[in-house]
Amino acid sequence: MAASTTLLIGLGIPIPPDRYFVVLLVPALLVRRARSFILDWAPFLLLLLSYEFLRGLAGRVGEVHYLTAIRFDSMIFGTPPPVVLQQWFGHTSSLAPYDYLFAVLYLLHFVMPLSFAYLLWLRSAEQFTRFTGAFLLLSYAALATFILYPAAPPWLASQEGYLPEVHELVGVVLSAFPEHLHLPTVYAMFDPNQVAAVPSLHAAYPLLLMLFACRFFRWRGLLLAPYVLGVWLAVVYMGEHYVFDVVVGALYSGAAFVAAEHALPRVWRSAARLRRHLAPA
Repeated sequence: MAASTTLLIGLGIPIPPDRYFVVLLVPALLVRRARSFILDWAPFLLLLLSYEFLRGLAGRVGEVHYLTAIRFDSMIFGTPPPVVLQQWFGHTSSLAPYDYLFAVLYLLHFVMPLSFAYLLWLRSAEQFTRFTGAFLLLSYAALATFILYPAAPPWLASQEGYLPEVHELVGVVLSAFPEHLHLPTVYAMFDPNQVAAVPSLHAAYPLLLMLFACRFFRWRGLLLAPYVLGVWLAVVYMGEHYVFDVVVGALYSGAAFVAAEHALPRVWRSAARLRRHLAPA
């Protein structure tokens, strides 16, 4: 898994869930659990792909919002952090090592949660179900927000004249990778929207991962704290999100974790009792 992920990132290849599913299938074959892997992961993957497909609805219904996040960041920091960080550290003509580091953290958007889910799947079906349930709940809660409240990222707000110059540094860095390949993927049929900034799922997913890591592995879960903070800094610096987006994403993540710990198990137990009741004698 690590070698495959390193190769894809080194080539500058995005790693969407359908492509990473194949990466995860290889070690499942090695441990002779390929059949159970496909049966256990297929519903989760289909729901995740459906979320990504429906995300393209953002911005098609209501007006795109530009000012809420700008006002929040300006109230707290004076000048929105994406502007300040790029003025201090961003140089599109000559990339620094931290630009590549932040791009890698950005590319791990699906890799880290799915790898963590894979580890839980190897350990415990209950842990896997609880984490993936929270992951999907978080994703679909964010989807509802994207549709009802489409919000522009800093780089788009800059293009529309709402902010000083802010570049979309992710694209700039990826274009500088040694080789940029476009391998076949079902994502080519999707139409993801660029006005799905609130909440920031790039901020929410790492926090959810750390919360469950602390839940299942206790203090060792805190070893993920540098990764979480690194992603938060990366998405702000690279012009993808405001601090406001990160804060809202963290709140959504905490809510999904609490729901998975308390509400979802009750739903699953009720569904199990209903299945037993309806089962033929």
